[in-house]
Amino acid sequence: MAILTRWDNKGKTIILLEFESEWSWEDLEGAVSKSDRLIGSVPHMVDLIIDVGGAAFPLSEILSKSRALLAAGDARPNEGVRVVVGANGIMRTAYQTYHSTFQSAVQDREVLFADSLLDARAIIRGLAMDR
Repeated sequence: MAILTRWDNKGKTIILLEFESEWSWEDLEGAVSKSDRLIGSVPHMVDLIIDVGGAAFPLSEILSKSRALLAAGDARPNEGVRVVVGANGIMRTAYQTYHSTFQSAVQDREVLFADSLLDARAIIRGLAMDR
């Protein structure tokens, strides 16, 4: 699979999605589905780290596919934040534009950005302390 989806820690509080250099929208749908099953398998809060470093984004149908993916269902009550690692300036700007355009679809689905996996884990640890 072009997107590896697994628990990032023994406590099952973080899911790590690692994007390979090439992936498809079907790969992303599969990764989201697996993440949803993992989140549903535990009663506590689960945050996600999405590592896109070095991944190429399939530009065909990007708006329709991403909108459909976000509209596919509500966030689970124990679904925490998403921290994206390795997003370049274009990806961050695209997210801000998308967030402004489809604000209702991304409500309660916070996305933060980090430069490394270590930074992402530190962000999540800090947020967990405030819960």
